[in-house]
Amino acid sequence: MTPTSANAGAASSYTEHVTRVLTEDREHQGIGTVAVLTFAPPEGESRPATLGPQSFENVDAALTRALERAEAGEIQAIALTGTDRVFFAGADLSMFTDASVQEIIDPMTHRAHDLQVRMRAAVVPVLAHLNGAALGGGLEVALMADVRTAGPKVRGIGLPETSLGILPGWGGTTLLQSVIDPAEAVRVILEDPARDKQLSATEAEQLGLVDVLVDDLESALDHLATRIADGAVDPSSRPDPIPAAGSERAQALLAALDAPHTTAETRREWAARMESVGAPSLARTIGVLDALPGSTLSESLSAEREAIVGLGTSDAAAGSLYAAELLRRGKPGRRPVEGAREIRRVGVAGAGLMASQIAAQLALGLQVPVVLRDLDEDIAAKGLEHARGVIGQAASRGKLDEESARQVADLLSATADVADLADCDLVLEAVPEVLKVKKSVLAELEGVLSPSALLVTNTSSLSVAAMSEELAHPERVVGLHFFNPVAKMPLVEVVRTERTSPEVLATGHEVVRRCRKFGVESADAPGFIVNRLLFRVLSEVLRSADRGADLSEVDASLDPMGLPMRPFELLDLVGIGVADHVGKVLADQLGTERFPVSQGLERLLESGEAGTVRDRSQVHPQVSDALRTAFSGVSAGGADEGGSVPVGDELLDRVLRGLAEEVGLMLQEGVVEQPEQIDLALILGAGYPRHRGGLTPYLDQTGVSQEVTGAAFHGDRFTH
Repeated sequence: MTPTSANAGAASSYTEHVTRVLTEDREHQGIGTVAVLTFAPPEGESRPATLGPQSFENVDAALTRALERAEAGEIQAIALTGTDRVFFAGADLSMFTDASVQEIIDPMTHRAHDLQVRMRAAVVPVLAHLNGAALGGGLEVALMADVRTAGPKVRGIGLPETSLGILPGWGGTTLLQSVIDPAEAVRVILEDPARDKQLSATEAEQLGLVDVLVDDLESALDHLATRIADGAVDPSSRPDPIPAAGSERAQALLAALDAPHTTAETRREWAARMESVGAPSLARTIGVLDALPGSTLSESLSAEREAIVGLGTSDAAAGSLYAAELLRRGKPGRRPVEGAREIRRVGVAGAGLMASQIAAQLALGLQVPVVLRDLDEDIAAKGLEHARGVIGQAASRGKLDEESARQVADLLSATADVADLADCDLVLEAVPEVLKVKKSVLAELEGVLSPSALLVTNTSSLSVAAMSEELAHPERVVGLHFFNPVAKMPLVEVVRTERTSPEVLATGHEVVRRCRKFGVESADAPGFIVNRLLFRVLSEVLRSADRGADLSEVDASLDPMGLPMRPFELLDLVGIGVADHVGKVLADQLGTERFPVSQGLERLLESGEAGTVRDRSQVHPQVSDALRTAFSGVSAGGADEGGSVPVGDELLDRVLRGLAEEVGLMLQEGVVEQPEQIDLALILGAGYPRHRGGLTPYLDQTGVSQEVTGAAFHGDRFTH
């Protein structure tokens, strides 16, 4: 089916891949004639079925026809299902990026709500068999049914909308609490999306979201027949989905909204905090849920409609949906990277904490022998033990079964003899971040490896070109910067030098793909992507701290950005020694005007103390006495011309302007080709907020990119 453009009369660039609804009648001995509606992607396409304006029109028409046939007595039940591994993937998110989004979403939402009401008045039972994923609007379609079943292996059930800057606005916010325990409904709507959690079929059954797990539609119909026969499904007396004011269900719902999100804040407080940093979807969703008890279905659906239409045009939705698309496109592919070499054996030079984590990841991903090598046999043995422990932890989290874990662990070995790496196709060095040491290790490896073997560095900030300049074959060197902790961090920066061969670069990307990580390519430049930008932020923060600003005020100054942690907590996480080292590398390579060396940070490193103190009753750790001592008495330039040291909004402005400048330079220098690479790297490697789109959409929305670089990074997409 040819894609169609929505709202042809409006200034719309949205092109829809129109979902088909395949209809057939199926005879069932215990039910009679069942109208089976199957949601399918456009003919000849393998993409999941999604809901755009024309798709929803098709769904509406098919369901309306089924309801009419039920009224006429032609059918005795309606069954909804999907194709392949997808029931319904939900709304087509690309329509939210269109300039005419409000004109698209409002009538679709009205149609969805009208269907919810009419399906609840169906004179025959309605079944939804989740043959595959049911997300967002797809699950809301399933909520139209009296009975829901699912395949035992189905994954991807949930309502992720609040993480996309909107809310479940096609009936989900209103109706989920009528199907499962209200406390669980609140968790599924508010907290699961923030944790990127989706339900498996088993979990959905445990919650009561699906009634039973069955292998196929025929078995689902058998279950429906049983429910009809025992009187559990009666279309003439469906319960009111809205809890009465003061009822037990209403009290449970309101209590869930006031329940702890963490030890430091309730869900309401969390939602209010997120709204204060530019993410209003949680607060709007809580508002709809708050008003639910004692209202009517029509009133609650109207509240949903008002909320989703308003949120759909917000900066947070624009940033969130942009981020979602980046993550979708950047996800590790199923096909091998073209031009990559075959890797049959891998070596890791070094056996410390980072090296052993990477070795475990390579064994898990590549499924080939991995040899850890360290000069010290005891360190090598400890590294091997730790790497095998990482495999065991993966098994305990359900990532692989125990037998597979044993097989992968057996692929790992350790040695103190560099000759044992001679037959490796790839060796990755993960030794201390000292250029002289890394050059020595690479030179030693080149002396024993075949000329075709890859040499890989895990450096986080040093020049890969400088590391390899004295090698006979620098073209076989590539950087793969894994982030710590390796098992949890999904990003790997793939660093190319001017001399890295295309085949070696492709192989680097293939290694990342097989490790199921997101690879973002960077030119060989100081700090690559993530560290360069993180330290541009920290440099401004430390500049104010060195100049005598109140450290608590400095720490809180960047809160409006919505970052996952405050600056001094980030320093503790990175490690004071690592931060001091990387900061000095960047100062040396890029200049102290943008990356000044912090005297206070040096003194904190000398003290051996942390910069923050964790209090579980507070959202953010507090500044430590050691940090105050380290920065007391430091004099690095004093106040600005106006007599003040930047804190609060002034410091935030300096940070944003500095980031815009740095992004502009990185694009100009060819560190990355597109701002999307920067945003994906910051989201995955530094936890930058998705509702900000990572970074560059936020810089466009605030106008800072235009002011600093003379142009928005994304044209007029995020500007007002």
